[in-house]
Amino acid sequence: MHNNDILLSIIIVTWNTKVETLECVNSIFSITDFELLCGKLEIIVIDNNSSDGTKEELTEKFPSVKLIVNPANTGYAPACNQGMKAAAGKYTLLLGSDTVLKNFSLTGCIDYLEKNPDCGAVGCKLFYPDGRLQGNCKKFPKMKNAFFTYLSLDKLNYDYDMLWFNYDKTIEADQIATTFLMINSVLLKKINYFDERFRILYNDVDLCKRIWKSGYKIVFLHSAEIFHHGSYSTNKAGFEVRKKMYEDIYLYYRLNFGWKANLLIPVLIFRLLLISILR
Repeated sequence: MHNNDILLSIIIVTWNTKVETLECVNSIFSITDFELLCGKLEIIVIDNNSSDGTKEELTEKFPSVKLIVNPANTGYAPACNQGMKAAAGKYTLLLGSDTVLKNFSLTGCIDYLEKNPDCGAVGCKLFYPDGRLQGNCKKFPKMKNAFFTYLSLDKLNYDYDMLWFNYDKTIEADQIATTFLMINSVLLKKINYFDERFRILYNDVDLCKRIWKSGYKIVFLHSAEIFHHGSYSTNKAGFEVRKKMYEDIYLYYRLNFGWKANLLIPVLIFRLLLISILR
């Protein structure tokens, strides 16, 4: 429930990423924004049954952090929903546990949302730790993009992947990765948060689509910046995990393109079997 005293709720989901999570939380307390938002910021961490001491060390070093500990790994979307539903802020930030914030990344995005009420969500510029730019904006996928992606024809996804964009200006975007996505909390409640049917993939794509369908814009703010270590490589995922990933892919295309999504099934099954054989 919204609390007039809290301007921003930061939601972080973690599972056996103690080092990265502690670094992420420490960066929030270390940047200028923390002082500017003093008393108006809350941090909610959802621990999906980590076994690496995350919850113990987090409690010891950052007692003001609100910690939700799950008895099992519920998955990303359900854990995020737990945090979002517990959030009291006017705005909610979905933040990857493997990120490090830079000065004014929070206040810059809050200021943009405050001045642009037609904007429902805003993302920022991502950098790898070595300073390389990391893309986080895409258009909504069409059926052809699914075939190009899952037949490894990535060069044909030039427009979908927005490879023409240099991330040097503020623009509207169809979808921005939830590595860092700040959203109006009233809007989040209105669209009922993440669709938990998407267990691994496409939950963020679906969320962004529903934000747009609600009549709000999503904007990439080039002046706000953070570091992002990078996601766990799906190439290392086992058979069962990859099977769930492909089921998520099929679900998204079925919900958005109907019977045409059935054309994807042979491609996804072939990839799944090929990868399992090559292991």
